Amino acid sequence: MKPFAQTWLSLGSNLGDRLENLLAGTAFLLSHGLEWKNGSGVYETEPVGYTAQPAFLNMVIHAKTRLSPLALLEVCQQAEKALLRQRTIRWGPRTLDVDILLIDDLILHLSALTLPHPRMAERAFVLGPLGEMDPGLMTKWTLPHLTEGIRLQMPASDFRDRLSRIIGEDGAV
Repeated sequence: MKPFAQTWLSLGSNLGDRLENLLAGTAFLLSHGLEWKNGSGVYETEPVGYTAQPAFLNMVIHAKTRLSPLALLEVCQQAEKALLRQRTIRWGPRTLDVDILLIDDLILHLSALTLPHPRMAERAFVLGPLGEMDPGLMTKWTLPHLTEGIRLQMPASDFRDRLSRIIGEDGAV
């Protein structure tokens, strides 16, 4: 059996019930080959790139998986599709966005997937939650500790408690 890989994913939502979208997206991922290790708090952030849209809720989750990188990418895209994400404007509004930030120490350059995520070092909405969860990871990958423009909306423990109620006691969160 393939060993587990550690992965860190960034989730964001700025359409509909943003918090429920993050919870549903996380629950989807956990029912499709990922096992919960840890999660950040939920932060409200201003949009990046295309700015004429509502503020986002963002977070980072740490999970373990036996999925290959491309299979993990497929599951992330399935989660977005399950929450009715429409890709009409680059960096535009979305019900759910899931980005793979890291998988173990893997450095990968494929047309469909680049690891580490090529823009994570520029994004406070990724770096703030990632630094909250694992400061050692920030040092290991020489990532800056950016937190400007992000505001904590829900502590990690509250998100984990809400998620546990959704996926049930046997969901191991």
